[in-house]
Amino acid sequence: MLKRLKGPSWAVIFVFIAGIYYFISSGADSSLQAFSRTETTSPAAFPGLNLETRTKETKSYTLAISTPITKFENLNKPMKDWIQAQESEFLKTVKANRQLMDSKEFRAHLNIKAEPKKISDTMYTLVFEAYRYSGGANGQAEVKTFTVDIGKQKMVQLEDVIHMDEESLATLRTLIKNQMGEKEELQDYLFEDFLDEALENPLNWKWALSGKHFTLYFNEYEIAAGAAGAVKVKVPIEQIRPLLKDEIIRHLELPDIQAPEPEVSEPETAPLDPAGKYIALTFDDGPHPKVTPLILDILKRHNAKATFYMLGSQAQFYPALASQVAEEGHEIGNHSNSHADLSSLGAKEIRKEMEEASAKIKEASGQLPATVRPPYGAMNEDVKKIAGMAQTPLILWSVDSLDWKTLNAHSIKKIVKANAVPGSIVLMHDIHMPTAQALPELLTYLEKEGYEFITVSQLLSLQEQEVTGTFFGKRS
Repeated sequence: MLKRLKGPSWAVIFVFIAGIYYFISSGADSSLQAFSRTETTSPAAFPGLNLETRTKETKSYTLAISTPITKFENLNKPMKDWIQAQESEFLKTVKANRQLMDSKEFRAHLNIKAEPKKISDTMYTLVFEAYRYSGGANGQAEVKTFTVDIGKQKMVQLEDVIHMDEESLATLRTLIKNQMGEKEELQDYLFEDFLDEALENPLNWKWALSGKHFTLYFNEYEIAAGAAGAVKVKVPIEQIRPLLKDEIIRHLELPDIQAPEPEVSEPETAPLDPAGKYIALTFDDGPHPKVTPLILDILKRHNAKATFYMLGSQAQFYPALASQVAEEGHEIGNHSNSHADLSSLGAKEIRKEMEEASAKIKEASGQLPATVRPPYGAMNEDVKKIAGMAQTPLILWSVDSLDWKTLNAHSIKKIVKANAVPGSIVLMHDIHMPTAQALPELLTYLEKEGYEFITVSQLLSLQEQEVTGTFFGKRS
């Protein structure tokens, strides 16, 4: 016969069950452990900086965080602390809005990108832009800047860069206001008293320095109405030279080691047979310093042309690789600047992501992207409208190799072989080594099946598609 449980025993059971319930209800959602990736590479264009890229995709949210880091923890810590604070605040909001998100086909998004401004081979300003979207009409954007001197292993403050006497600061404030006065689009929104307040304490400025400009950043609503968005003001470096300290002048006078913009012709578009058996291979998220060269070598051996949907940030970090892709006759597409979920952004931010990516890809490779592939395949009417205004087709895919998910060469080959048909657009990524490992056998198989490998633009011209629109390729 079972013994009757006494009070204390029931209390233990109750606490145990309550603990399980709290664990489940507090957000221990297995969907939040979906797919994540962290990778560290060393951009050739920025000696002394490594690029840590972290992405995560769950049912509730996506993360895309790109962080330049050094080998010195005292330089990395302030940046990591700021990112951690952004991520923590974002995840709190996701957890608070979990019920709302589950009731809609909606995901929150956090995108943090960092753009280096090169002062010299040992000194950089790192401009971080964080964009958090967790519902509503607009997301939250925030800018933070850090300047690091890798040679001296120290964070550089504004007082290390310019003379901080009142006369110098007054001159700099005047130069900043003069540059703002030339921004016609800002005049109806600028609050002069807010601007004066923001410029009052230079220690709070968000600034960047490069060989061309001294740049000041203001968050949305900081100095202007919300319609103006975030504000960026650039003062030509020649104008502030008298205000700079000697050490900074020495850094800025170092010879420019950047190669001149390569003259690269657009990929040849030889006449295609309307009855031909063609397939378009595409590679996203690169260029990657290890995987992209392998893929280029394999494509060359098979006389295959492909389309590389590059991130503007990656093209900026690896300009020589971007140039090599173009020089070898491949097409380069726009995959946004920082892998942001474009459908979660406002129209102004969408346009900025697309335009910055195009500019960086053109500067690195010499080739202006002809098509756009939105990250995650996520789009809305604003994305379609902005791409249409630019007369840039939105390209998705008809065969997903799932290389990002399986990270297995055998699975990649199996999926593509089973689903490829003439006119297919195949999605792959030139950031995963298993993709490169799968490619030789996959290309040999497709060649034996009679396929020829062409670019996306060639495929669209063959199908007589319009200049704008959304295209997936043939599914069957």
